[in-house]
Amino acid sequence: MTIEIPWQEGARLIDDCAYLFATEVQELEELTLGLTIVEAKLQAPIASADAKDPLAFLRIGARPIQEDKSCRLFQVVFDRNHLISYTVLNESYGKYPEPPETFTGKLFRVFSKSHLLDFTERTSYASAGHPAPLMHFEIACLNHVIDVICTAPPTILLGKQA
Repeated sequence: MTIEIPWQEGARLIDDCAYLFATEVQELEELTLGLTIVEAKLQAPIASADAKDPLAFLRIGARPIQEDKSCRLFQVVFDRNHLISYTVLNESYGKYPEPPETFTGKLFRVFSKSHLLDFTERTSYASAGHPAPLMHFEIACLNHVIDVICTAPPTILLGKQA
């Protein structure tokens, strides 16, 4: 079961997570972007090794980062009437934002200035005044960084792992 929450509250709850996985990126309908973001946590240390795996002993004592039944699930939806563009980046190639880029948030970032906003204005008809002021949201997950340029905040639904 999921419930819709105000986007600012959803952003705060996402920022409260230690780790995130993007488990689904899809068009829910034409030009409507749907993201499934799952909280992940450090798990108990690995106590034993699988004898069939010759490198398994290297994992002994390691604490895997995984989702479990206590983790929250976030459905983040960017509506077709407001979506301009989105990118999904392999987080291994991502750069942490640097000045003059400015943002608030930790894992759910809201940019007031970014290279992607500048790029969008230079390479499309979208600009600060057309069709409306542009917004840049970024969700930093393990393995993926998702950036969205739009003209309105997303809808966020909160749920639990099944």
